[in-house]
Amino acid sequence: MPLFLFVILFGLSMDYQVFVVSRIREAVMRGVPTRQAVVDGIGTSAGVVTSAAVVMVTVFAAFVFLHLAEMKQIGFSLATAVLLDAFVIRVLILPSAMTLLGRAAWWPFHPAPHGVPAPGGVTTRV
Repeated sequence: MPLFLFVILFGLSMDYQVFVVSRIREAVMRGVPTRQAVVDGIGTSAGVVTSAAVVMVTVFAAFVFLHLAEMKQIGFSLATAVLLDAFVIRVLILPSAMTLLGRAAWWPFHPAPHGVPAPGGVTTRV
């Protein structure tokens, strides 16, 4: 059971992790400072991630009312894990880690320096 839950949760959390980090990366690639990029990325994706988390928690919590004990365990575990993932990881750990790492978080990529055209010809903020 724990392995099954881990696989499901890993897949669910990676979808939203990629979504949020993509928004942050887009801002960094436009030349926005990392701290502001984190704020912008979290802000633009917060509604979607929160709505999806509420839907998933509601569906998984409904499993608790089924008659099979295994389904109750799965429902409770998944609902709790999605709540923790959406509100602790996305609100506390991800923004703080990205802010602390700064430009080092993007070492494989080379974000445009301030005022230099980013890929695609878009001029970044100064």
